[in-house]
Amino acid sequence: MATFFSPLTVKRFRAFRRIKRAWYALVALGVIFLYCLLAEVVCPISPDAVANSEDLQPYCKPVEIVAYDVRTARFNLDADGIGEFEGPAELKAALEKSAPADWEKDGLFEGYSVTVKERDGYTRYYLDPNESVPAVKSREVKTPHATFPFPPCWSHPFGLDTAGRDVYSLVVHGMRIGLLFGLALALTGMFIGLVIGALEGYFGGVVDILCQRFTEIWSAMPFIYVMIFIGQTYGRSIWVLFLCYAIFNWIGVSYYMRAEFLRLRMRTFVEAAKCQGFSARRIIFGHILPNALTPLITLFPFLLMGAIGSLAALDFLGFGLPPMTPSCGDLLKQSTANPSAWWLIVFPSLALFIVMLLTVLVGEGLRDAFDPRQKSRLE
Repeated sequence: MATFFSPLTVKRFRAFRRIKRAWYALVALGVIFLYCLLAEVVCPISPDAVANSEDLQPYCKPVEIVAYDVRTARFNLDADGIGEFEGPAELKAALEKSAPADWEKDGLFEGYSVTVKERDGYTRYYLDPNESVPAVKSREVKTPHATFPFPPCWSHPFGLDTAGRDVYSLVVHGMRIGLLFGLALALTGMFIGLVIGALEGYFGGVVDILCQRFTEIWSAMPFIYVMIFIGQTYGRSIWVLFLCYAIFNWIGVSYYMRAEFLRLRMRTFVEAAKCQGFSARRIIFGHILPNALTPLITLFPFLLMGAIGSLAALDFLGFGLPPMTPSCGDLLKQSTANPSAWWLIVFPSLALFIVMLLTVLVGEGLRDAFDPRQKSRLE
C-alpha cells in the first residue's frame, strides 16, 4: 500500500487541501456521515414507531369557519309567483309573505339597489347590496382529531408522515442507508472497473477486444428493466438492489482505467519492471496503478452522488427499498399524494441537496487538484 502514496499523490492531496471550498465540503460531508451513522443516538424516536394521535391533540387548533353573507339576490316574478330564486333564504321567505306591490313599501328592498327588467311573460329582479364590503360571520368548531401526515410540532420538529412516523428519524436513517449504499456501490464499481480496465489496457490484443465487446453488449442492456425483472422475481431488498446496480456501475470506470493503462504500459518504468522479471500483477498494482489513480479518485465522489440519487429516485418510483424502510425517496413519494404536507417535500429534499452539493464540491476539488494541465506552463 505504500506505493500508492507516492510523492506525486501526496503533492496532489496537498493541492486539494489548499482548495478551501472542497476541503470544507469534505469535512462537512464527513460530519454528516458520522452523524447518520449514530442515528440511534441522535434520533430520540425510532423510525418504526408510530405516533399516538391522542398525544398530538394539544397541537391541534380549533377550526374557525368564516362565512361571507353577500346578500345578493336574483329572481323572476310571473303569474306563478317567485321563480329561479338565488339569494338569502330569509329574503325569499319575506317576499313570499308580502304582495309584490307592497315589497318596497314594507321595506324589503332596504339596503339593496334594485334593477327591474321586463321580459316576455315575467319580470326579472336584480338585488345588489348597497354596502361595498359584504358581511362576515365566523364561528369556531370543536378541535378536530389529529390525522396523518401531521405538521411539525414541538415533539416532532420535522412532522410526521402518512403512517405517523417521525420524519426527522426517517430522514437521518434514510440518509445513513443512502450513504452506506452509495459508498459500497461506488467502491464495488471502482474495483470491478479497475480490474477489467487494467486487464484490457495492460494485455491488449485479444483480451482487450473480447472485454470491449462484452462491455459494449452489457452496457446496451436496459438497466431499469433488468432491475424491475430481478426485483419482481426475488423480491425488493437492499441486496437485490445492490446487485442490480453493481453489475452495471463498473462500465464507466473500466473505460477510464483502460485508457490510463494503455497510456502507461509503454512507459520506460514499465518496460524496466518487465525486464527485471516482475509478475503482471506486481506491475499492474505496484507500478502502473499508482500512476493511474487520477480517474479513480476524481470519479469516486460522482459515483457516490449518482448512487445516492439513484436510490432516492427508485424509492420515489416504487422500485427501490422494501416498504416501510426509511428513505428520502419514499417521503417524496408520499408528498405527491399529500401536496399540502410541505414538510414531506422540504426536509428530505434539503437533505439530499446538501449531501449532493457537498459531494460535487469535493469532486470538483479533486479534479482541480489532480489535473496536471493547470500546473504546467510554457517557460
